[in-house]
Amino acid sequence: MAKKEKIAKESEEKEAAKKKEEKKAIKKKEEKKAIKKKEEKKPLTKKEEKKIVAKIDKKKASEEKKKKAEPTEEELEEIDEKEIENFEIEGLDMEKLKTTVLDIVTKRGDDGIFQSELWKKLKLSSRDGSRLALKFERQNIIKREKILKDGRWTYKLKIAHIPVTTQSIESAPCLICPVEQKCTLEGEVSPRTCPLIEQWVITEFATSKKTKK
Repeated sequence: MAKKEKIAKESEEKEAAKKKEEKKAIKKKEEKKAIKKKEEKKPLTKKEEKKIVAKIDKKKASEEKKKKAEPTEEELEEIDEKEIENFEIEGLDMEKLKTTVLDIVTKRGDDGIFQSELWKKLKLSSRDGSRLALKFERQNIIKREKILKDGRWTYKLKIAHIPVTTQSIESAPCLICPVEQKCTLEGEVSPRTCPLIEQWVITEFATSKKTKK
C-alpha cells in the first residue's frame, strides 16, 4: 500500500513540475511580447529620425524630377506662339537639326519615337526639346501624340508627311506626259482621274513602307 502511495505521490510531483515549467514558459513568452511591444513604442532617436526624413526627402525630390522631365500639357499650352515660331537653340544650325530630327523620326515609321528619347539622342534639354517639337508640329513636319507611359503623360513623335525624294520626283509621270499642257483639275485630262498618277502614288507608298521596315 505504501508503495502505491509513493508512486502516486511521485506522479503528482511530476505533473506539478510539468505544469510549473509550462507556466514558466508561458510567462517567459508573455514577457518577450511585452518587451517587443515596449520597444516598438520606444521613441526614435534623432539619428533615426534624420535618416527617415532624408529618405522621404530623397523620394520627393526624385518624384519632382520626374514631373519636371517634360513640361505638362498645361505648361505647353501657355507657351506664346511667337516664342515657338522664333525658337532657336544657340550654337546649333536649325536646318541641320530639322534634317536630323526628320531622319530619326522617319526611320521609326508608324511606331514613332518618344519625345524624351529623341532629345536624349540629340543631347537637348527637355525644355528645348519640347519647344522644338511644338515648332516642327506647327510647321506640319511632325505630329505629336499624347501617350500615357509609366503612369504619366508624355508625347510620341511621328512624321507628319513622308518626305519627297529626288528619285520619287524623277519617276513622276507628269514629267513625261504627252498631254501635260491640256491637264487641268476640271478638264477632260485631270490629275484627279489620271491612272498614271494613281499608279505612281501606289508605287511610291509601297516603296516608302518597305524603306521604313
